[in-house]
Amino acid sequence: MPDRLAALATVVELFGWSGFAVGTPLLLLGLAMRARGAHQRETVAVVIEPPAWARCAVVRYRDHEGELHEAELHGWDVSTPVETDVPLWFHPDRPWRARTDDPTDDGRALRASGLVLLVVGAVCAVASVALLFAG
Repeated sequence: MPDRLAALATVVELFGWSGFAVGTPLLLLGLAMRARGAHQRETVAVVIEPPAWARCAVVRYRDHEGELHEAELHGWDVSTPVETDVPLWFHPDRPWRARTDDPTDDGRALRASGLVLLVVGAVCAVASVALLFAG
């Protein structure tokens, strides 16, 4: 019986350390991505007639200071109807770089994976201590 407990303690210890070692960076990276996305500002852009050189849709929008900006929407077809309203997010320091996906979703999978691994690490740490007294 002690050999089984020793093997189980080794496996639990391994899962505990790997849960902490992998879960912590994933969670921190996910939180950093969410914090970076929190600085994005939302606005509504209007699709304009694309220039001859454009390979994707071009939009025009105003930032929160009232300045007019243009940006290409990569992944949007050039044949997108003109004057279509598009929800848009941009960083105040780089308003010429716009995105159409919601930045609040940035890092969500990393945060969830990191949290699950940290919980596994914590449960394994408690189980490891309990196995010390069981033997």
